[in-house]
Amino acid sequence: MSLTKIVVSGRVIKSPEKRFTPNTNVAVTEFAIAVESQPRQDGQKETTAVKVVTWRELAERCSQEIKKGDLVCVDGRLQINTHTTSDGLKRRDAEIDAVSVENLSNVQGAAGSTQASQEKIPQGAGVGASNGSEDIDMIFANDDEIPF
Repeated sequence: MSLTKIVVSGRVIKSPEKRFTPNTNVAVTEFAIAVESQPRQDGQKETTAVKVVTWRELAERCSQEIKKGDLVCVDGRLQINTHTTSDGLKRRDAEIDAVSVENLSNVQGAAGSTQASQEKIPQGAGVGASNGSEDIDMIFANDDEIPF
């Protein structure tokens, strides 16, 4: 058994585009996020563009509530797609088949603390506000521990 679950955060660099499958008329939305790596020893960061695909109710909500420039956290299944460019070069692109998308741009801080008005958009469910005081940076601050 293999696991291809991934959770990433990044800025939306391509606004969501909603369309429908031809035969079954199922909503699908695609957008892209820029994911930055941790700084290397020379201080440089590497930025990778990752395509995010959402389906059904999640696709509807993302097309309405996510926009270019938003900071989002995406949970889903990692897929690596291989294709040949028009120049004949083989390329590999990362894509996430999203299960949930959380808009972190809606987090508002008060007196140095983060008060959550985060919108979490799980697949097949409505948008709800969750209250919590943990900052996403604090959750992932220690590389030695997995936060679950």
